[in-house]
Amino acid sequence: MMKATKTWVLIVLLIISAINVHARPIPDTGQTKCYNNTAEIPCPSPGQAFYGQDGNYTIDPPSYTKLDANGAVLPDSAATWAMVRNNVTGLIWENKTDDGSIHDKDYACGWGGTGAFIKALNDAMFGGFSDWRLPTITELQSIVDFSRKMPAIDTNFFPGTVFSATTSSGYWSSTPYASSPNSAWFIPFGYGHVDSANTGAAFAARAVRGGKKAGGFMDNDDGTVTDTATGLMWQQGAPSSMTWEAALTYADGLALAGFNDWRLPTITELQSIVDFSRASPAIDTNWFPGTGVSYYWSSTTYAGALWFKLIRRIEAKARRLDCRVRKALVGV
Repeated sequence: MMKATKTWVLIVLLIISAINVHARPIPDTGQTKCYNNTAEIPCPSPGQAFYGQDGNYTIDPPSYTKLDANGAVLPDSAATWAMVRNNVTGLIWENKTDDGSIHDKDYACGWGGTGAFIKALNDAMFGGFSDWRLPTITELQSIVDFSRKMPAIDTNFFPGTVFSATTSSGYWSSTPYASSPNSAWFIPFGYGHVDSANTGAAFAARAVRGGKKAGGFMDNDDGTVTDTATGLMWQQGAPSSMTWEAALTYADGLALAGFNDWRLPTITELQSIVDFSRASPAIDTNWFPGTGVSYYWSSTTYAGALWFKLIRRIEAKARRLDCRVRKALVGV
């Protein structure tokens, strides 16, 4: 077994703290268990090793509501439903079926073909609405449940989600690949990480409706920057390199800009500052100067292998923003 205690990975540490603003919250990842470098452990208390990981915090926990074909609320026990409302983000998602219709879970197409799929939903006024669209990659990841695997989604509300142990199946997003006109971002729901593929690949598509995230960054002139879209405050500054355990400890002990409740971000929070329209690096360096092409720790562990910790790589040409620590980067 590869042990992360012996791993040295170049990282950039971005610490966040929630602030009280009117913004769209980021759903919790769903993780409630805690881990050290090799195994599950009781969730640590402040001051103990590995405190500050994802399982220590539950902020805006996932919450869903089933809706019928007219948009009426159904009980959680309903056996059939047409749509699902994410009560944290307010977005409404298409439910997949197994009936051979346009909603069938096995319907797959190339990225270019998703436009016809969305048009068909809108022409039919599915659910009484004509504003269905393909989700952005960040929106699509908002329904990933990182406490689950195979599939990494709550099947009580999203049954029939196509998945595999590889990237051979997944769901398209509307987000193009910044440095390649022939690729786009998708999520394989086996483990829920973000990946890219040639636009000719045949993947599933799940429609969404609701307003897109709006907002921007605000420099607080104190070594921090606030994302007005999510209400999160981030540390600015030069990157540091350390192990995951050291990063958790550093974040928990940080006192900055009058706050002492800093923490290492979850994987979904970390992705919220990725700018998929940019490359080398895929982030706005006007707000995050010194951010280079490297790996970035999150507080979230990887359900597929307990000794992996979820990270983002902001890479030259934005080749991949991957949730998983690649084996080649793990020392033994």
